[in-house]
Amino acid sequence: MKRFICIAAAFIISVGLSAQGYAADSKIVYMDSQRILTDSIAGKEAYGQLEKLKNEKQKDIDKMQNTLKKIGEEIQVKGPTMKETAKQELQSKYESELRSYNRFVKDAQEDLRRRELSLVKPISDEVNTIIDEYGDKNGIDIILDRRDPGIIYTSKKLDITDAILKLYDAKQKAKGGKK
Repeated sequence: MKRFICIAAAFIISVGLSAQGYAADSKIVYMDSQRILTDSIAGKEAYGQLEKLKNEKQKDIDKMQNTLKKIGEEIQVKGPTMKETAKQELQSKYESELRSYNRFVKDAQEDLRRRELSLVKPISDEVNTIIDEYGDKNGIDIILDRRDPGIIYTSKKLDITDAILKLYDAKQKAKGGKK
């Protein structure tokens, strides 16, 4: 067992050292995906549509806020002199308007989010295809996204998944043989 651990450690060190030597020859670049979405022709059009929808929703929200404000002011001003039943009716009306307002705001936010996804996803899909083609054509090994710390493109020559999978399977077979 100790011998296997020593061999595995030696292998990992040699892979690490060779990867360091290879990394010096690697071509790593980055891009700003958010800027592509906001500055591209299709992105500007999509965000223009979103802004228009947002403004429409905001007008409705503003009307509802004014209604709530008026009812609230009426409760404060007339409340002390009103009959108890009229005061309760007004308070009930205010609570009903507030529930409607909160529901509308939540629905508007969800509607905007869904609309953004439906407008931005096709752009993102097309941009991802272009990124893959650009990376292949220009011999780039890794493309990073400035806004998102994840890797958005890697050259297939950097993928060591198969090698690690073979080592793991070999280790599992060796364990199975000794049991």
